[in-house]
Amino acid sequence: MQAILRDLTALEFDILERHLDLAYAICKKYVPSFKGEFTAQLLTQVFALWLEDTSTGIADNAIENFNSSSQEKPNTKMIEFALGSAYGDVLNTAFDTQWKHIADEYGEELCIRHENPEYTTFPYSIVQKRISSQETVFFEPIMATMSYAISKK
Repeated sequence: MQAILRDLTALEFDILERHLDLAYAICKKYVPSFKGEFTAQLLTQVFALWLEDTSTGIADNAIENFNSSSQEKPNTKMIEFALGSAYGDVLNTAFDTQWKHIADEYGEELCIRHENPEYTTFPYSIVQKRISSQETVFFEPIMATMSYAISKK
């Protein structure tokens, strides 16, 4: 199956905005000096601090009440979608890329797409895989790989 890319719908943009708001709250929880600008370095720090956090995880039905002063640890879905969205924001700023929806033989997902040269990366999957592996240094190396691939026009 050929990959089908399309622009995000209004609903997908709204969900993305909510994920970015959640990312802000999570970053502020773990790095109180956070001023609102997402960077790969910040996301690495927040992810590592989240992995080390031994507090009780937040229940799925309490996610809407989460804020930067919450005592509960964000759950894995919160981290995947919040940090994935923030990482996509970092990539879009650094590489003039855009969020797209992709459907292919592997399923459907939001991705970051660079058009010329063509390059696609998957911020949510990137974070999801590191939750399982507990690898903490991945945001910056993936950005470096992307930078190299894009520079080879």
